Amino acid sequence: MRFLFTDVNPMITHGLGRTLTELGETVEIIDAGLASQQDPDSLEHAISSFNPDYVCSQGGWGKLGDIIFPILRRKGIPHIFWASEDPLFFESLSLPMARNSQYVFTTAAECIDKYYSQGIKAHLMLFACSPSFHHRVEPDPRFNHDCIFVGNNYSQFPARLKGMEIILKPLIDKDFDLKVYGLDWWLNRQNRFFIEPHIYGGGLAYEEMRTAYSSAKIVLGLHSVDTSPTMMSMRTFESLGCGAFYLTQWTPAVENLFSNHEHLVWSKSPQETVELVEYYLARPEERQRIARNGQAYVYARHTYHHRAEEFLNALQTPAVGSRHDYGCCYTVDSNFNPRWRVMKVKRVAINMKNP
Repeated sequence: MRFLFTDVNPMITHGLGRTLTELGETVEIIDAGLASQQDPDSLEHAISSFNPDYVCSQGGWGKLGDIIFPILRRKGIPHIFWASEDPLFFESLSLPMARNSQYVFTTAAECIDKYYSQGIKAHLMLFACSPSFHHRVEPDPRFNHDCIFVGNNYSQFPARLKGMEIILKPLIDKDFDLKVYGLDWWLNRQNRFFIEPHIYGGGLAYEEMRTAYSSAKIVLGLHSVDTSPTMMSMRTFESLGCGAFYLTQWTPAVENLFSNHEHLVWSKSPQETVELVEYYLARPEERQRIARNGQAYVYARHTYHHRAEEFLNALQTPAVGSRHDYGCCYTVDSNFNPRWRVMKVKRVAINMKNP
């Protein structure tokens, strides 16, 4: 099959798109938002030239939908939407895109019933890692720190701010060897959380992240959502794939998918963060054991090969707007046990409505 992706995003270029190519599918990735701004006709030309079986979009930022959906309707090409910003932007971003898409995937299991209530079938598809890219590489002295965090300052999200207070602030207050990498928003004192210049390590290209993960003793994790049973930062899977020892703020999703002190380590308080960092810095063999276990675990269950198989299998079900009356929806079982490593799901037949 031929897939045209409209987003130049690591989840596509190093994730799903890359893996579909490895599985023998034909993939083209374009920056549709930029192309449409520069030349409104260029997007339609790209679609006509490639002649895809499916056009795929991720996230839902910008006004891409206003441009792309009329083109796809004229050409009769189905649209696939991966709602990777759920649940935070379900109403503002995801739902408008999903209403015009024939296949919908979400990273947040709790949103599936919300889609269902709108007559939209949705499939659960989490973030993952790509072993062909996310693996250990030669350490670089630039990143030889006790603790690092890689990501941007999204302190406007309450869960993220809470994570900063639990994970970053106590290490800063105790003057640990910590570096934070990301956009320079970290230095903006008008933000709800900011850091001093000596802690800021600068921006980091995506291709450099695996080197950073392979070099630091402890990689720290933050999440913008702390209520979802499945949604978490994509860095969780990527850093574990790179063989990092990962210490993260606790969320239900992290606990549902991973085992504490086996695949990674989580903290629920500033004091616990300090205790965990002190404990594991003094025990490199334990750090390495957990890092190896975490890498083996995501390689066994959470790679983009797993996601691509889920993705391709979902495309075998009837699309919205087809002649079929029923599709399939996957939702978290009401008896979901958070101690399980694999979620129980139930398959539900739903009446499909054409939005």
